[in-house]
Formats: sequence, C-alpha cells, structure tokens
Amino acid sequence: MAPQERRKAILDTAQALFIERGWEEVTIADVLEAASISKGGFYHHFSAKDDLLAGIVTRMTEQGLAAAETARHQATGNALSKLNAFMAGSVRWKADNIGEMRFFADVLMKPGNDILYRRVVDATAAAAVPVLKDLIAEGIADGTFDVTDARLTAEVIVGLSHGRRQVLEEAATLAASGDLDRATRHLDDRMQAEGTICDRLLGLPKGSVSLSGPADYRRMLVGLTAPAA
Repeated sequence: MAPQERRKAILDTAQALFIERGWEEVTIADVLEAASISKGGFYHHFSAKDDLLAGIVTRMTEQGLAAAETARHQATGNALSKLNAFMAGSVRWKADNIGEMRFFADVLMKPGNDILYRRVVDATAAAAVPVLKDLIAEGIADGTFDVTDARLTAEVIVGLSHGRRQVLEEAATLAASGDLDRATRHLDDRMQAEGTICDRLLGLPKGSVSLSGPADYRRMLVGLTAPAA
C-alpha cells in the first residue's frame, strides 16, 4: 500500500471507530487492528491519538471547503456574491454532515479538552485561510473589497471562529432543553455579529456579508442534540 493510501485507510478506520464508539473508548490498538496495520505503519504518519483527530478534521475541513467552493463557482455576480455563496455553502455542508459534526462537538466541548480544541482550530485554519485568501484577493482585484493584505484579512476572519465554542455550547444547551427557537437565535445573532465585523474588514457597507442562516443553524442544532440512535 502506498503511503498516502495507508494514511487514508488509517483515517477512514479511525473516523468510523470514533463515530461508532466515541473518542474516549477507542485506542490506537483498536485502530491498528481494524485497519490491519502495524505500529510502524501507524507511527510513520501519526505520533499520537490526537494526531488522528487533527488529520480527520483537516480532511473534513477540506471536504467542506470543496463544497463551499462549488457553491462559490456556481454563484453569479461580483466577489461579494461569491463570498456569501461560499460561506452559505460551508454552513450547509456542516448541516448535511451532522454525524461527523456531532462527534466533534461531543469531543471538543467536554471540559479539559482545551489543548485538543486548540489543535483542531489550528488544523482548520491551516486549511481554510489559503482558500479564503484567494477569494479576498479576487475581490481586491475587481474592486469589491478595500483590503490592504488579503492573507492577514483571511486570518482574522477565520480567527473569529475561535470564539464560537462558548456560543455553540450555549446554543446546544438551549436546544437540548427544548428551546430550539432561542437556541437558533442565539447562534444566528453571533453569526450576524461576525458578518458585521467582516463588512468592516473588507471595507463594505453594513449588512453586505451574510453569515445569517437560521434554517441551516436550526437543522444543525437538531442534529447535534437529538438522542443517539
């Protein structure tokens, strides 16, 4: 098996086991056995169990970005229209892949997982920033965005997601208690505020960047808080 194929097989196996049994119940030995791979083969690609999660997150982020890029390319109009389509496509992908999102929410929202959360955030940013940078550069070129540094602006926009952990926890708690309307508003309010910040970063009038998506946020919260099958 070629190295990249072996790495993919390990990630596929680990992801399936984590979703089926839960993060804490799966050991590296379980992954080795299920993937029919040696310790040497595993440690050639990953140094620890946490690396598996970072690898899975990076791959899933890339898949979500690919879906968002498809939405962007299907959009008509200027760079702002394409940016809004890109953002909406990303949220829609998360709502459509709720099983994976639920697993990561269960892992990352547990107390004591701050270091693991940081690693996941860093892995997500590493995949997302270059894509967003190119999109912003396109807007600079066509005169839609008034930005000095495309990459730095992309880093700041992606960095806004770092503060969502508490908001997501609060929204999930509200949804689990049965107050889905309030939970959806709570998350949507946060995203609207981020949209306003993006407007300023990109030199746009207020209300230009649309991060509001209550229907998809509601669907995501239902999936995150539904009783396990």
